[in-house]
Amino acid sequence: MKNKKYIWQDNTRLKKGFASFQLDLRKVGGIRTFFETRLEAEKVLNKFLDLNKKAFQESDTWTIRDLLGPFPNNDAKSQNLFTNTKWDQCIKNNTPERHFLFDEYKRMKKGSPLPQYFIEHEAAFESILQIKIGSKSVGDFLVSDLKAEHCKTFIIPTLQNSGKKGKRSYKTIIGFRSRFNKLMQHAKVCDCIRENPMAGIKIDRPVDEDLETKAKEKLSTDFIHELEQHLPKSVVLAYKFACATGLRAGEQRALTWDDIDFKSFELSVNKSAKVMVEGGVGRVKTRTSNRIVPIAPHVMKDLKELHMKKGRPDGTDLVFGTKYNTMVTKTYWREHLQATVKKITDKHLVWHDLRHYYASKMLEFYGNDLWTVSNLMGHSDISITQKTYGHWMQDLAKKQKLKNDMAQINF
Repeated sequence: MKNKKYIWQDNTRLKKGFASFQLDLRKVGGIRTFFETRLEAEKVLNKFLDLNKKAFQESDTWTIRDLLGPFPNNDAKSQNLFTNTKWDQCIKNNTPERHFLFDEYKRMKKGSPLPQYFIEHEAAFESILQIKIGSKSVGDFLVSDLKAEHCKTFIIPTLQNSGKKGKRSYKTIIGFRSRFNKLMQHAKVCDCIRENPMAGIKIDRPVDEDLETKAKEKLSTDFIHELEQHLPKSVVLAYKFACATGLRAGEQRALTWDDIDFKSFELSVNKSAKVMVEGGVGRVKTRTSNRIVPIAPHVMKDLKELHMKKGRPDGTDLVFGTKYNTMVTKTYWREHLQATVKKITDKHLVWHDLRHYYASKMLEFYGNDLWTVSNLMGHSDISITQKTYGHWMQDLAKKQKLKNDMAQINF
């Protein structure tokens, strides 16, 4: 290993009379320090090398699996994700673990992404590492051998066509690409590669895929009420709230008591759950997603009762949080909903379908006033409402025309 890779002289500091020999060990888990002489810097470097020989193995021999590093053990993937004793000790001792997942773990210890995001890394990366490029899997590829052509020709197309139910959605593929791109950025920091092979890979949105998931069949009020009767009590209010407000799941998970106006029967939508943002809460999807939504009286009554039951919590507390005032996972409501749906029907529903149900009720009530419906949904443009619910609007128009025709026909 060449010392000049970690030690060099800073001429700007030299001219100002400061200690100018810089020892930068940040890429290998250390810190940056300045010394008066190169000899002093080399002594500290050599001592660091002796203590951390394993961490300084030449990165150009790493496979992609080496770069990624090990996932936490099974115990660490439970609720005690942040109590991985080995990794915590590494952080405490400033041990230079250079792999990607340890870097992510350190960020989470500072409160950056949510634990759920970290857990989801495992499934996503295992899907990527198993992809075959010739006779080798991606995980066994040397990082330095991976080229942009491999990403474009093998990795992305395989991910697009290897979902559990066939093709993966555009949104899912973007998530995969984002994770792998971040891994390759880490590879660049670790001197495995000079250029990120994923940097220039673009994924076009399918022409038939709308910004909002296109609404499927319209759910009847009777079916919605039947589902409510079979849901676990812990999910019922969240379910009723979603049906009566049309909030996206992320908006609902991030909702705090300050956002609810008990006097005017309204709520303010101004934030959303974001796994990559410190504290797990960030901006809503679009600028127009910041909106005021009226709350139905029967739902407001339930909210007031919940507020009283929780002992009038602080305004910053989550409305639908856990008993520890932490956010429920993004799959929690969906899993309960789907388990209940399976018991009573062969339909396949996701939580977002409750937003579509809300839209259907608003369209029935407001008819041709599409602007009002678009504002209540928080769509970025009225055309999104038309694309997502246009087929329902046509159905309503046909029914109204038939009703008017029948009134004029002389039987």
